[in-house]
Amino acid sequence: MKKGIWLLAMALGLAACGDDRSPSQRTGSAVGGSAMDFVAGPGEGVDRRTSLTLEVAPAMAARGLTVTLGKSCGMGARDASIYVIASHSFTGTLVARALDAEGREIGRALVEVAMAADDAQYVDFTFSEEMDSQRVRSYALSVR
Repeated sequence: MKKGIWLLAMALGLAACGDDRSPSQRTGSAVGGSAMDFVAGPGEGVDRRTSLTLEVAPAMAARGLTVTLGKSCGMGARDASIYVIASHSFTGTLVARALDAEGREIGRALVEVAMAADDAQYVDFTFSEEMDSQRVRSYALSVR
């Protein structure tokens, strides 16, 4: 029994490593976050963790493009998948810029897209292997 409690305490401690908060705050967050994911259901918990914060340039709307969803392809992945709806036909280049916590660009990916009017699709952006995906906090989308 004592061995099980010790293993649980170690697991919670490791889950909170690399955080500036006190050990009790980190442990509470680790337990609370896991509990919230469980309560939300497995699909919703995963969706919340893979959802992206997106900044969409006004030029995209001017070209008839709407972005409704962005997802990361997983922890540490250098890929992002963005759902784009075209109200008018569009042929051109979409640009995704990876931004760090200070809003500085740390990666860029371009994708050529051809969409008919009233079309929608996921657009997959692949960033350079050199990009540190752990530093990405948001993505800025634009057209070229």
